[in-house]
Amino acid sequence: MIEARTENQVAPPQTQTPQRITISMILEDLENGTDRNGIREKYNLQAWEVTQMFKHPALKGKKAKKVRKLSFDFVDDTNPDVLPGQVDMIEAIEEAENTSMKDAMIDEINGRKQMDVEDQITEMDGILDEEPNDDEDWSDDEDDDNTEY
Repeated sequence: MIEARTENQVAPPQTQTPQRITISMILEDLENGTDRNGIREKYNLQAWEVTQMFKHPALKGKKAKKVRKLSFDFVDDTNPDVLPGQVDMIEAIEEAENTSMKDAMIDEINGRKQMDVEDQITEMDGILDEEPNDDEDWSDDEDDDNTEY
């Protein structure tokens, strides 16, 4: 006896129609490349129901995006050491150290400026608070510019 080949066709599982289908769900399906027939099958709808849905102003004239997928894996092998988005660890550490060193130097400079200002204010307060000393001679006889020759 000769056995005939039979194809095992698996029918797509029938899903129940959801109680609520939103416009955003349909727009997402269209964005993913599902056309009206695909939407009808996905939500287990009648053709007239799909037609009625697409009469809504938000869906009117909308069509499925053409999603083209390559039939193979396309890989960039020009630089095998660096993957897209990969960060060099040494450069990242050096950048972080430089940033923290710069911040520390700026803080130190700002701190010194603040200290200098405070020291100057303290020094000025000390000068203003001092009593004049009678022992000091403020006259300058040696450097008298009004000397006639």
